[in-house]
Amino acid sequence: MSLIDRCRKGQMEAMGLVVIVILITLGMLFLAQFALKEAGEKKIFTRKGLAYSSMSAILKTTVNEECGVGQIPQIGKDILEDCAINLNTPEGSQYKCGATDSCEFVERKITELLASTLGTWNKRYEFRSTLVNDEGVQPIVTIMNKGGCQGRERDTSGLFPINTEDVGLIENILLICD
Repeated sequence: MSLIDRCRKGQMEAMGLVVIVILITLGMLFLAQFALKEAGEKKIFTRKGLAYSSMSAILKTTVNEECGVGQIPQIGKDILEDCAINLNTPEGSQYKCGATDSCEFVERKITELLASTLGTWNKRYEFRSTLVNDEGVQPIVTIMNKGGCQGRERDTSGLFPINTEDVGLIENILLICD
């Protein structure tokens, strides 16, 4: 084999190595791109799951305070519904928990629950409960910490409706944002 043939063969091997290095580099760039995207999707899924489970837990929470009805009421099913029924006439409230009507009590209790969980984890959140009926939409409870989620990336628990026989539908939603 002549010297020229050996040089050409050496150049071809060098070109082959350069091509392999380029392919490996491109592969690493694609891997990094997909790894970064996956982290964002995981974060959104975690935030959405946190919002849903937090809302579910809040509405199913029973209260230990004496509410004057001889039973242990749930925040969502009993006290929030009583608040909606007696929204404009708080003195008619069936639940008098800790010497306050159901609307004051439910707002205080939900604020405590959210502050002791999401608040300690430094999460921004908004909780809204509204009454929807023939007369329109009336706010029942609105709780925000650190200015709420306005203008931020956020996820929602989805609507947690409570149907009342007397006054309409109570729509509850929890937003968690970064």
